[in-house]
Amino acid sequence: MNGPSQTPVESSAGLNPARERIWGLVGGIIGAVVGVGSALIAVYAEGMSWRSSSSPYPEFFKRSSILAYDKFLLGMLIVGALFLIGAMIAARTGRFPRTDAFGATLVGTILMIMSGALLFTRLVAIASVSG
Repeated sequence: MNGPSQTPVESSAGLNPARERIWGLVGGIIGAVVGVGSALIAVYAEGMSWRSSSSPYPEFFKRSSILAYDKFLLGMLIVGALFLIGAMIAARTGRFPRTDAFGATLVGTILMIMSGALLFTRLVAIASVSG
């Protein structure tokens, strides 16, 4: 039962080193934008100081209202999901499906894990104040 759809491909099929470098740059730029954006929102929108030493999370995490930081994290979550959707599309229709699908999957997964972890930390902070 070895049909044409079960033919193995070469290990280098669907890869492009130039596009891998582009995905590295995209990931680095998005990471820098998210990190700097997170810090700027915390300082300028939420009123934290640059040198606050709170543990285990920033003081504004304890506020039980919807913050600009929450909206930022939700935006990160949505952008990560869009990258993952793009990865699925690239895997099926892309010119270099392995490179593009992996790059988009990596960026999307990192964004979603970071935003999910920060949202969960914020939830724990709110629960620790009210509990």
